[in-house]
Amino acid sequence: MKRNRPLTRILLNAALFVGLIALTFFVLLRGQNLSELAAVLRDVKVRYLLLAAGCMCIFLLCEAINLHRCLRLFGSQCSLLHAVKYALTGFFFSSVTPSASGGQPMQLYTMHRDHVPMSHGALALLIQFASFQTVTVTFAAAGFVSQYAFLSQEIGKFRYVFALGAGINALLLLFTLAAILSRRLCNLLRRAVHSILHALHIKRAAEIDRSLAEQLALYQQSAACLRQNVPIVCLILAVTTLQIIAFYSIPYWVYLSLGLPLCSFWLITSIQAVLHVAVSSLPLPGAVGASESAFLLLFQAIFPAAALHDAMLLNRGVSFYLFVALSGIAVAFSLSRQKKNSEAI
Repeated sequence: MKRNRPLTRILLNAALFVGLIALTFFVLLRGQNLSELAAVLRDVKVRYLLLAAGCMCIFLLCEAINLHRCLRLFGSQCSLLHAVKYALTGFFFSSVTPSASGGQPMQLYTMHRDHVPMSHGALALLIQFASFQTVTVTFAAAGFVSQYAFLSQEIGKFRYVFALGAGINALLLLFTLAAILSRRLCNLLRRAVHSILHALHIKRAAEIDRSLAEQLALYQQSAACLRQNVPIVCLILAVTTLQIIAFYSIPYWVYLSLGLPLCSFWLITSIQAVLHVAVSSLPLPGAVGASESAFLLLFQAIFPAAALHDAMLLNRGVSFYLFVALSGIAVAFSLSRQKKNSEAI
């Protein structure tokens, strides 16, 4: 019975994901003239949508490059093709699980199936996560400060959602960096958790304490690695910056695909940076519903009213739904191939 629990959880998350998509599009398309929408989609400039799709490919490839570099740094013989598989696996399972909680565990499991040591895989994912959070929070802060006058007029009550999302992402970043770089903080954290568990009379307190000790030791191992390889850390941050710029630029290419007059590249990408941080921590698979609503709110002064819904559909279609489908197919193909290989042995 226990063996079926992960599968049941995945199926439930998938059902929730599909239900949220259906509800989101029902709400967004209700009252819309679908024939006019189809006419608009027929008239889009495809070359810009291809650029948007190319940016998503760059986004995934950058993650693969960073994972490849980290795993080889730790001594694992990982090919770039395998690293692309790990990036696709992470994107798919992050998209279909609440708060992207399934991405890294499934990446680690896939690495394990490829005989990558668990410690190496966990360290690579930890460094990739720390780099991603650093660049994401930096871009969001820069976007919010530079566009404060514009955003203060547009976001209204959405500022509370932004504050929550920004706060959660900033805390995650601070906790990760502090745990990696401060041995004293690690020990204080472990003692605090240990005291709380005993005060609550948790039966698995000893087991949880051992697990936490292993995790914090992994953080310290990561810190040592980072201190010894500063140039590689700089490269990882540079690649992550390219990854984030490519991802945040997708609404700009969608804007151009609709034949709209030229607009500031930084304006659109900075608003997208704020949007992403605001919704990324919400406990919804792929932030479905929240991302669409936030796009309509934040970009209503950028896109003409007649094109706003079309822009939202194109943006989410290219940056999310298309690549959820493609990464899902890639994950299914990989699992099928692994199963055949194991049966052949």
